[in-house]
Amino acid sequence: MRKVYVMILAVVFSILSFTATITGKVVKVADGDTITLKTDNKKKVRVRFWGIDAPEKKQEYEIKSLDVLKKKIDGKTVKVEVKDKDQYGRVVGVVYLNDENINLYMLQTGSVWQYKQFSKDNVEFTKAEEKAKAEKKGLWKENNPTPPWIFRKNERKNKK
Repeated sequence: MRKVYVMILAVVFSILSFTATITGKVVKVADGDTITLKTDNKKKVRVRFWGIDAPEKKQEYEIKSLDVLKKKIDGKTVKVEVKDKDQYGRVVGVVYLNDENINLYMLQTGSVWQYKQFSKDNVEFTKAEEKAKAEKKGLWKENNPTPPWIFRKNERKNKK
């Protein structure tokens, strides 16, 4: 009986420790935190970057954030460590170009905010954002840039 429990625990542990990954060529950069990949089997996959939030359309710094990401990964093959799927069916994950964490890169360049609602325990992300802010990089050149989640909330209010 004890062997059965040990085997069950081993199977459960291996399932929980398994991380799904997707590899593909970036065929579209929609904004500073959303891309479309074309996988080896020609399937297109929309990917939302986990733990970061880019300026929205019509929001200040939106084009610059998009350009930073485009210059970095457009047309290149990336790997996505899948974390989840969002309400729109997009894969949510951490994007890597070779071994470089692109989610982190976007924070380091001051091109996005840390989305603390989902990544508050990620110390590396927090430090990267704080450093970009202290060095007034990217969107942090502004005194008090409006985070996208506040911008979206205000947009919804204005439409009512």
